Amino acid sequence: MKKWTVIMLVLSMCLLGSSTALAHGNSHNDSRQEQLQSCKDAVNRLNAVLAKVKNDRTRAILKRMIASFKAECEAGNNGDSTYQKDLAKVNADKNALAIQFLGNDNSKSVTLPVILSTKGKNGSAITWTSSNTSILASNGLLINRPQYNDATVDMTATIRSGNATTTKTFRLIVKSTAPAMSDIDRVKKDYEALNIVFGGSDTIDSVTQPFKELPSKGVYGSTVTWESTLPSVISNDGKKVVRPPSGSGSTTVVFTAQVRSGSYKETKVFIVKVKEQLPDAQRVAADKAALQIDFGGSDSAGRVTRPFDALPAYGVNGSSIKWMSSSPAVLSDDGKTLHRPAASVGDTFVLMTAVITSGSAVDVKQFTLTVKADFTSTEKVAADKADLAITFKDSDNAGYVTKPLGLPSKGYYGSTIIWYSSNTSVLSDNGTVLHRPAHGQGDVTVNLTAFISNNGVGDVKVFTVTVKQQ
Repeated sequence: MKKWTVIMLVLSMCLLGSSTALAHGNSHNDSRQEQLQSCKDAVNRLNAVLAKVKNDRTRAILKRMIASFKAECEAGNNGDSTYQKDLAKVNADKNALAIQFLGNDNSKSVTLPVILSTKGKNGSAITWTSSNTSILASNGLLINRPQYNDATVDMTATIRSGNATTTKTFRLIVKSTAPAMSDIDRVKKDYEALNIVFGGSDTIDSVTQPFKELPSKGVYGSTVTWESTLPSVISNDGKKVVRPPSGSGSTTVVFTAQVRSGSYKETKVFIVKVKEQLPDAQRVAADKAALQIDFGGSDSAGRVTRPFDALPAYGVNGSSIKWMSSSPAVLSDDGKTLHRPAASVGDTFVLMTAVITSGSAVDVKQFTLTVKADFTSTEKVAADKADLAITFKDSDNAGYVTKPLGLPSKGYYGSTIIWYSSNTSVLSDNGTVLHRPAHGQGDVTVNLTAFISNNGVGDVKVFTVTVKQQ
């Protein structure tokens, strides 16, 4: 567990100190030196935190914040002639700054290391930061070209002279080692990889329940649309399955998938068999074997901390299911109401009994559950970290982002969550602003760092997403 309490406290102090200094600067010229000292103190606090942090992603975020604070503080120093000279120097060096490419490379086609100036023509010191060091190092000398898709890398130069600082960012397209994939190649590869994801233990020759997934996107980016020849048996989206009556035999359904990229498409056919319904006794036995509780969040039978997401009222084979709790004052029969014991009391146990019925056949299945006592702050942070996830829109996922993201600001157990993006020019810190790379520039990998804190205790969780080019 990383202790982020100090970091969050210092950041809060720095933010407050900086905003106060800037707010007063317009009306109290005689306090300029005091304001500048306040700014320097804020930056020093951040640097002190930076010295204690070892995580590379977190260090990059802190460095970005430090640069931002320095820029704000130095903006208030416009009455200092030395500062003005330094500012003119860094601005001149910024205007003249360029990246030197090797061979036939240019900013839109980088295949070799790049040469980065460390000193401006007017004497400014220049340091560089790469938005994706796994592709192109911050010194420009180490390059690792992606295997399939081009990658966009922002190289940011920080230009300093005295107290004056400015930045300049160059967007580079690092070319993949493989040739660009045509629509035909993309469709053919996605065609080969495409499969139905069946529910439970189902197979293509034994379908008893809705499909777990009918992919709408291929691995290489093709779009996929599905159609059932018997939607009254299996719906086109695979979410509804109506099994034939017992004794009538299995029903064959043909599913067709249209795999398309650009103007090229291919059709893949899946022949599935929907099994007939079982006799009552076999139905109850099968539903008992398959029956599970749908726990909330990252809960399990040995760790119940929130109401259940669902207690099934019917089995996958059609049996009806009734539930009873051994302690409804702690956990209700329907699993929707939970009263956890106080921390001083400790954990408690609840027996949930499911009565499974079909016709005259009846059986029971019991689940022994541990209801956890109320959490400490440390446990709340750990639980909120375990449950934390990004919400993607439509068919997006971590490896295929085309729309803004949902990033929770509060955990179920009460923790506060603050997010930082490793590349705000592509994806904002809060995930609501997305700038996809232009077609041909390649996909961009972005790291999203979540700071999770609760009553003086904190931790961090990092997610990696791929923003697709247009």
